[in-house]
Amino acid sequence: MTSPGISSLQRPDLIGSGEAPCSSSYVPSPPTEAPVTIPRDVLRLLALVDVSTAGRRVLDQLLYLSDPETGTASISQNEMCAELGASKPTVNRGFKELRECGLAWSLEDGLYQLHPLLTGGAVSSPVMKVPEIKAAEPGRFTEQRRARFAAQMANLAPTG
Repeated sequence: MTSPGISSLQRPDLIGSGEAPCSSSYVPSPPTEAPVTIPRDVLRLLALVDVSTAGRRVLDQLLYLSDPETGTASISQNEMCAELGASKPTVNRGFKELRECGLAWSLEDGLYQLHPLLTGGAVSSPVMKVPEIKAAEPGRFTEQRRARFAAQMANLAPTG
């Protein structure tokens, strides 16, 4: 077994031993192939939550990785950076926005709880305090945000 920080170059006994050196490449395996289903009323609420593109990308990845039984997603900061091709400050900003608006929060390092509205009610603990989702008033949106909100609402129009 290699000690942390010691490569096979420093440990000649590992050369040819079959022990693979550690790699920093992160290749996630999907926990399930089942699609994530979010009701239209929840999507309407999400349209009112003002998060950056970084926050939305982090949320999408957490939704993809979420456990359908607990509504949790397990991924480290470094893994999220690799998955999104984003810097640590960008990923941290995304996590911070999700926490501040109540969509997702950290339970422990690398384990995140998604709001039960996003997970069909699934939570990791039945006695967990669930934050209120902080949605913005459309009247307070900037012109650009108003246009994005209108487009999001148009996409949610009933089909028939």
